[in-house]
Amino acid sequence: MNGPVTDLAAAHLRRQFLNQTQRNRFGNLEALLELAIYARGCLKSSLPAGRITVAFVLERVLNKCARDLDGRPVRISEIADLGERLLPPVRRAVEFLAGGDDDPIDIAVALIRADPTAGR
Repeated sequence: MNGPVTDLAAAHLRRQFLNQTQRNRFGNLEALLELAIYARGCLKSSLPAGRITVAFVLERVLNKCARDLDGRPVRISEIADLGERLLPPVRRAVEFLAGGDDDPIDIAVALIRADPTAGR
């Protein structure tokens, strides 16, 4: 893929993230899976290595959190807590992938640390 397509994948990710946060959907199973798919789209591009790293970690963390929610009853408060915990590093990752200036390693570490399933 070339530059404009790369920008398009990141723009779709950003648009979906903003849509979810504006509608208070971020953090539920379906929303996490949607964002993971968009993050995966960024992997199939010619992004620089730092952005590929962030897209990879973002996709993995979102999928891992979604798998943790799948197939069991989940309280609304748990979804809210998860969304609150993931929101800052996911927002940071999305903005970075959309062209923002940030440290990809710091973003990846923040995403991993925000994962409540880490260590399980």
